[in-house]
Amino acid sequence: MQTIKYTFADGTTNEVEVTEDIYLIHLELLQQEKRNHWRETRRHTSLYYFTDMGIDFEDTRTENPLDLYIRKENIASIRKAMLYLTVKRRELIHKAFFEGKTFRAIAREQGLSKSAISQQMKTVYKHLRKHLGA
Repeated sequence: MQTIKYTFADGTTNEVEVTEDIYLIHLELLQQEKRNHWRETRRHTSLYYFTDMGIDFEDTRTENPLDLYIRKENIASIRKAMLYLTVKRRELIHKAFFEGKTFRAIAREQGLSKSAISQQMKTVYKHLRKHLGA
């Protein structure tokens, strides 16, 4: 005699004693269930896995060529305008936008208040607008 342990959805468990034949059938059903699950999920990879690895996906199917061109031109203009910023201001932009740090985290890192970082960002925006002609 073998024992099969079954766990119900509510968390309770029950044990049943069965013959060797029934137990072997039970094991085969469990194996088949695992194989079916693997077959269904083997090609599925979470997008979170890729974003954690630093890979980001951009959906360009909905944009027309003109929108793509304008966006690329805007990015090029912003990069050019950033060259006019001081190193300290470029580092602030990098931490806030590329590293994704909050103003509070940057402030802690630099030993400043959150409002000081916020004020520095306002100054950065002002300089970028000036160099972008906006």
